Amino acid sequence: MSQRQHILEVALERFAHQGIAATTIQDVADHAGVSKASVLYHFSSKDQLVDNALAPGLEALEELVQSMAGTGISHPRTREEFLNRFVDFLIDYRLATHIVVAHPYLAQESASLRHAHSLMSTMAQLVGEQTEGDDDRLRFGVAVSGATYALVSSGLLGVDSLDADALRSGLRDVLHRMLMPHTVEVTS
Repeated sequence: MSQRQHILEVALERFAHQGIAATTIQDVADHAGVSKASVLYHFSSKDQLVDNALAPGLEALEELVQSMAGTGISHPRTREEFLNRFVDFLIDYRLATHIVVAHPYLAQESASLRHAHSLMSTMAQLVGEQTEGDDDRLRFGVAVSGATYALVSSGLLGVDSLDADALRSGLRDVLHRMLMPHTVEVTS
């Protein structure tokens, strides 16, 4: 792994666990085991470091939103595909998601956070357009935001000890039960 990539990973962890405001370039350097000058060699400012640390997660979120716009979520098959991709996104970009959710007040100051909130607004608009009725929209909103919150606050909920595969399976199961059409078996 390159030094630049290592710094980005450490920065992502520090921003998620301490907050953007409380994390300094020196703090990132100390935890990365490099000098402050090394961090500044790769990133000219803390804002650039935040933007670069969030970039992969934002690219993945943009792809997710674009897929939702392209295939929709109204058909059970495309809804299930979206839910699976959403769970993968949450797990793969857990720290970036935590940063975005925990820092809405910085959206006006940070280009990456502003972009994240724009993507989330687009996703909410698509949910409104592609769901059927108020109950479905409400269920979808509660399920998606609940899954997001569960991962962001996993320590509080006690699910932080689950490995990624168990968490992925559990989230998919919960979202499937909440958002997929139910079939009723008739027994005689």
